[in-house]
Amino acid sequence: MAHRLRWLPNALTIVRLVALPVLLVVLIEADGPTSPLAAGIFGAVAFTDFVDGKLARAWNAESRFGRIADPLADRLLVGLALIGVILLDRMNPLAPVILIARDVLIIAAFAALLAHGIEMRVDMAGKVSSALTMVAAGAAILLDQAWVDALMWVAVALAVGTFLNYSRIAVLRLRSEPRPRPEG
Repeated sequence: MAHRLRWLPNALTIVRLVALPVLLVVLIEADGPTSPLAAGIFGAVAFTDFVDGKLARAWNAESRFGRIADPLADRLLVGLALIGVILLDRMNPLAPVILIARDVLIIAAFAALLAHGIEMRVDMAGKVSSALTMVAAGAAILLDQAWVDALMWVAVALAVGTFLNYSRIAVLRLRSEPRPRPEG
């Protein structure tokens, strides 16, 4: 049966992408500084990330589409939640802005590297960083508590650390790429 459902992990990724406009509308219409409805939608959509990853591995249904679209859908979901934190005027926008900027840079760098034939993969530290950012963003949409603000800053620190690690890996891969020999 699992082989007939191999399409499901990619379908869940697509569902995440389709849910983004709904979440955006709810965040825009929320009064703030929190929105339980937006937090619920965010949590449900974020949960599909966990499910699709588990299913893809269990059913050996990992695909090139999934390796590219899944992290992109996650980044867009988290980015939207961080924008929501700003829209709700929930906290000082510096932490969400840093996290958004890091994600934009990583998406652009991964795409540029892919154009050079270098496929970067999300490592365990990146997955932990994404999960922590996801939890912090969801919690910030749901709760107006100081510990959530602290959690957001821990997410920032881990995100910056993983960004530096990905940068190091990218530089090493670019350096090891064969260069054309000069004519002469």
